[in-house]
Amino acid sequence: MKSMFRNISLAVTAFLLGGVLFAGCKDDETSDALDLYYSEVVNIGPSMLFNSDAPTYYGPAPSDFAITAVTLDDAAIASESFTINAATGIVSIVNTEALEPGVYKLTISCLAGGARYTFKDIFTVRMSPATPVALTVSAPTLEIPYADLETSEASVTVTPVGETVSIQAYSLVQPEGQEYFSISTSGVVSLNANFKGEVMPGNYPLPIRVKTYAGEMTYENLLTARITSLPLSVSYPTSAGRIETDMSFSSTTPTLKGSPDGLSWAIRQVRPGENSPETDLIKIDPATGVISVDAGNGLTVGAVYTLDLTVTNDFGSADFDGAFTLTVVDYIEPIDAATFAYDPVEAIQGGEFKAEKRAGFVGDEAVFALGTLPAEVEGQITIDAATGKISAAKGHSIPLGSYTIPVVASNLKGQAETTLQLTVIENPYYFTKIVYGNNLGLEPAENYANQFRCAKESELTSLKLMPTTDAKPGTQLSWSIKIKHQCKGSLIDSETGELSPSGFNVNNGGLIFVTATAGKGKVGETSVTVPVFFSFIQAKDGVTVHYTPFVFQVNPRTGGTSVIPTVDGVDPSLFLMDYRRTFNYYNFNGPTNYLDTTPATAGSFLNMIWTTYYTNIGKTVNTGSKDPVSYYSNKTSLSMAMCYVDPVTKALVVNPNKWMDPNGVMANGMFIGQMTFVQNGTESGINNGSQIFPLWVWFDEKF
Repeated sequence: MKSMFRNISLAVTAFLLGGVLFAGCKDDETSDALDLYYSEVVNIGPSMLFNSDAPTYYGPAPSDFAITAVTLDDAAIASESFTINAATGIVSIVNTEALEPGVYKLTISCLAGGARYTFKDIFTVRMSPATPVALTVSAPTLEIPYADLETSEASVTVTPVGETVSIQAYSLVQPEGQEYFSISTSGVVSLNANFKGEVMPGNYPLPIRVKTYAGEMTYENLLTARITSLPLSVSYPTSAGRIETDMSFSSTTPTLKGSPDGLSWAIRQVRPGENSPETDLIKIDPATGVISVDAGNGLTVGAVYTLDLTVTNDFGSADFDGAFTLTVVDYIEPIDAATFAYDPVEAIQGGEFKAEKRAGFVGDEAVFALGTLPAEVEGQITIDAATGKISAAKGHSIPLGSYTIPVVASNLKGQAETTLQLTVIENPYYFTKIVYGNNLGLEPAENYANQFRCAKESELTSLKLMPTTDAKPGTQLSWSIKIKHQCKGSLIDSETGELSPSGFNVNNGGLIFVTATAGKGKVGETSVTVPVFFSFIQAKDGVTVHYTPFVFQVNPRTGGTSVIPTVDGVDPSLFLMDYRRTFNYYNFNGPTNYLDTTPATAGSFLNMIWTTYYTNIGKTVNTGSKDPVSYYSNKTSLSMAMCYVDPVTKALVVNPNKWMDPNGVMANGMFIGQMTFVQNGTESGINNGSQIFPLWVWFDEKF
């Protein structure tokens, strides 16, 4: 069995998931007294890091480990990327960014039973490229008839070419609002069942993005999706036009709902209105659908013509009666450039805005368009071709500053240009921080914010916590709370944010989410939510365990190790501690379907984590077990654990890339669980030991 890793970031610690391929050998020079075994390292690529398990052995206990040689594809090299712990034999692989793909072999020596042993090529690392050299697709086109959208099971399969680090996720690059297609974790492209809205016929290039545990790459020009249909509807920006007799006329370009392949337009019939003579002077461009009349046409003033069209593409033809109406008038007012203007607009950053042209505009049959826009606003603003109204939707990303927006109005007799002066100002309600500080003596307060530990309940309930924010002076904030863990009866002043905690159990934790909102109900409304943590820790059976800080902030991609706690009232050599039960996870900024609950709740984040753990070790899922977070359940292969309490230091070790769902979405929330301990050094008694909740773990990829 080969060992596998789950690693997403570009600079993280890789760790084993599956079985291992043992690379074992005896000393190559001396005796049969010692056999040593390491698991082969596979599925590792540039920028990934790795810490092995300690080697297994048969014979006298080994010590004083050293790496004596390194080879790449059997050629000797010098490398500082491989180090070994002299006491434990754990091999670390670091600084892998520049390591070439290939097979690395380490020769390792150690002392055992008074003799030194050397094990040639005992540790093998198969370094793979970070991403596939290429992708292949089972078909270059995913074609789905529009009529079959609700029932289609059409798909195309993407396959990586060449050796690579395992693929963590595929995704498709699609325009916002047109996420019509999806790709599974196994590379199957199909319709996106979760898309809300109408899927429009058309041809859609689908660049494919591949994310591995060592990097990511986007592959272009491999796959096109086609939603095919005969013409379904036709619309002109203005479905009616006016023409001055004897003048030329050209309509706007129509929009077709239907496949663009093999498209052609034709006038099926021109229907004169009452008292309107028939004419054959009205034409249509078969390629574009633009309707036109030549100059010198002699059409009668007052005549009205209704056009019925036939539109054909590769999938059929359709008739559209009354698609356009043309009226002949005696005079069309030219655009008066002096009347074409916009008042300056001041918009809040990210806030919706609209700008109408000034009243008094002179010009008939005008069509409005934006000119060449500054790069900063390209794609951020739109114009109504019929009215000239310029707008941007809420959430636009136009940077702060002033911009000149060119606008063109045109009709049959000419055009005029003007500009809109747009100024994007700072959102007066924008802020990012809520800080309550801490009572742990940790500075700066913002780095260790919002955690309070007390030894007496009266000390906690007497706290009156006042926040500071980076909101602009004079900004009125409204405050609210959501109680997550313990803290029943806690209150907040809705105007000042003063927090009054209450409702704690001894040797447990508390968690409250505090939200402040500025500009409620106004353009630019901004809300910020922060967690506030509490710890009610007393001596338990004469022992006090203090982590300071007691909130371990960790990036789930890279993992990490918490501070070492202060343990008072017990002989450290006899103090054993492990996670035991009552595990809770509280979603903060993760997917909304991540329930705030325990491993036993189907569909919850912890349930997914527990399930992944047991799947990886090949055992039946037990959501009531401590095993995924226990040192003593994983001590022969600590890389399998999601986290564990180090048996020596009692610091918490979080293994990287364990705290993620099956789709590779990382934890973004808070975890707490009960730990138990014994004071007599007896491992078998830990499960029934003294019970405490000394530590919160806060997962966020920003850490």
